[in-house]
Amino acid sequence: MIGMTDFLRGWRGDRSGATAVEFAFVLPIMALLIMGIVSLGLLGGVLSNLHFAVQEAARCSAVNATLCGGPSATVAYARSKFRGGGVAPVFVATGAGCGHTVTANTTFTLRLAVSTIDIPLSATACYPGKPA
Repeated sequence: MIGMTDFLRGWRGDRSGATAVEFAFVLPIMALLIMGIVSLGLLGGVLSNLHFAVQEAARCSAVNATLCGGPSATVAYARSKFRGGGVAPVFVATGAGCGHTVTANTTFTLRLAVSTIDIPLSATACYPGKPA
């Protein structure tokens, strides 16, 4: 017959479930970290693409009068250049500033595990007009 102290001594030395318990503690933290990195990558991609679209539209407005002859055509061109991740920016084309200015405003929703954060994004590009 085994005594109580021998039983406790054997149980204390048993480490067979320690890895599973540690994994259960670390898994949620790692999953949140990976989801956060992916969400921030999407945010960076949307912001980069927004800047690209306004720069291309401002340049088109300045150098290509057939494709981007007016503000509405320039806005349509900017929309065609934007490949965003689930956001719909509002583009505005004007002749203010240095010549041909295109601006864009939108809101990116950063989804976290327990909450969401709305991040306002904006981009502006100005391209000088053709010399006469």
